[in-house]
Amino acid sequence: MPQSTARRWRASLLAAAALLAAGSLAGAPAQGAAASPALTVGSTVGSTDGFAGPDWTMGGQNLANTRSNPFEHTISTANAGQLAAKWHLTTHGDVSATPAVVGGAVYLTDWGGYVSKLDAHTGQVIWSHQVSDYAGVTGAISRTSPAVVGDRLYIGDMNGAHLYAIDTRTGQLVWSTQLDTHTGAILTQSPVVFDGVVYQGVSSSEEQLAGDPSYPCCSFRGSFNAISADTGKLLWRTYTIPDNGGATNGYSGGAVWGSTPAIDPRRGLVYITTGNNYEVPASVQACEAGGKTADQCTDPNNHIDSILALDLRTGALRWSSGSPTFDAYNSGCFTGPPPNNCPTDLGQDWDFAQGAQLFTVVGADGRSHDLVGAGQKSGVYWALDRDTGAVVWSSAVLPGSADGGMMWGSATDGKRIYVAGVDAASSPYTLPNGQTITYGSFAALDPATGKILWQVADPSGGHAMGALTVANGVVYGASLSGHLYAFDAATGTVLWDYQAPGASVAGPAVVDGTAYWGDGYSNWLGGPSHATDFYAFTPGGH
Repeated sequence: MPQSTARRWRASLLAAAALLAAGSLAGAPAQGAAASPALTVGSTVGSTDGFAGPDWTMGGQNLANTRSNPFEHTISTANAGQLAAKWHLTTHGDVSATPAVVGGAVYLTDWGGYVSKLDAHTGQVIWSHQVSDYAGVTGAISRTSPAVVGDRLYIGDMNGAHLYAIDTRTGQLVWSTQLDTHTGAILTQSPVVFDGVVYQGVSSSEEQLAGDPSYPCCSFRGSFNAISADTGKLLWRTYTIPDNGGATNGYSGGAVWGSTPAIDPRRGLVYITTGNNYEVPASVQACEAGGKTADQCTDPNNHIDSILALDLRTGALRWSSGSPTFDAYNSGCFTGPPPNNCPTDLGQDWDFAQGAQLFTVVGADGRSHDLVGAGQKSGVYWALDRDTGAVVWSSAVLPGSADGGMMWGSATDGKRIYVAGVDAASSPYTLPNGQTITYGSFAALDPATGKILWQVADPSGGHAMGALTVANGVVYGASLSGHLYAFDAATGTVLWDYQAPGASVAGPAVVDGTAYWGDGYSNWLGGPSHATDFYAFTPGGH
């Protein structure tokens, strides 16, 4: 990362920290990375890169991962308040991923270990298969959004990092490819398919496995992979951190785990986001013993807590935003006194828990500027130049913590960027209207400057961890309290509030006048948030 970019990144984090210390984030971008003077408030346009049509074929709806559907014209601010369940399906477990909706069919995964195809109009199950039938592993689960192209859908699993191609007509397995054999390797990022290639990041449960003092921590290396959509053959793999030889005491972590990657076909680039290290490498500890800091001792190829741009054809790194601070973190720090696996320099666990998204702004000179952005667990949303990775602006929206901050996905319609904030640590912060809260909120940012245009508290007093969706002037969001919301995209006014049985982190797919939405997230919250509900909401339930 260029030194100038590193300085701006660090200054932005320091500015955000200062705002938090003052107890207020009210509405301003972090001052260390102010918007470019060439980009003006209100002069924004949306990127249409990768919009395939009105269907919702992948987790982020399109290659730009905007989580928006510009083809939706039925549900609006005028009738969103009348949303009601047209049909309801009892699933086999929690539904935490956005479904795919293609050609009159809905494809979804659940934590009961099933992948299913439904009739989009009636909710009737067309086929349903256990992921374990594909994996050969009892209890196998997929939590990813299906990516559907033609007569195939692609999902990943949590039991060995397998990527599956499935026949959409029958639910039968076409091929399976294991992307990583590490004990903790899992797939939580949803795949994206472009030009005959499946793009998929690999994550890990090793951060949690390290909670066992007897576990040899840590050796997993995050990676991003390109796989032939036809055959399952691995085309290339790019690791996010230095080689450790499969041993402990080296670099570990750098998982690629949030929402989906974003693809810019014109530039031939795919943009990904990464997580933290799991331990402090022996080489860094030795360097620190010589009087330097962990930040000064870190290998420049340790691309943690970063946004990366990779070549679509080769996986070669074009640029990395880099992390200004070393960030090693695992659950060993919370499982009793030493000896344990807690890093010697405990970081803040400020992963990018959501994938990158692409958008375009127009400057006062009439020229367009292509940006890539993502929200971080730190509570900061970053906007970078798509060609260079230089920070254009950053906006501190709410306090960060190991559990967020910003999590599974932001949305943009070109007019505004919509973000959900967890505030999992229940830290106090002040909204632009002067209200001080210790729970989640929803906000809209100006894409050109990062200025907070509106920010509202979670109406239920819950924590907003889930992905957002925007379509036709309506923003859809959910809370761990179990509430599903529809907001006016221009003002943040609550248009609709539905109490679901379980917590929700799933953003809906909005297609042809229907919002397809699931609930339940007992994986994170435990039994009380378990649910088996999947809904099709339409105005009036018709």
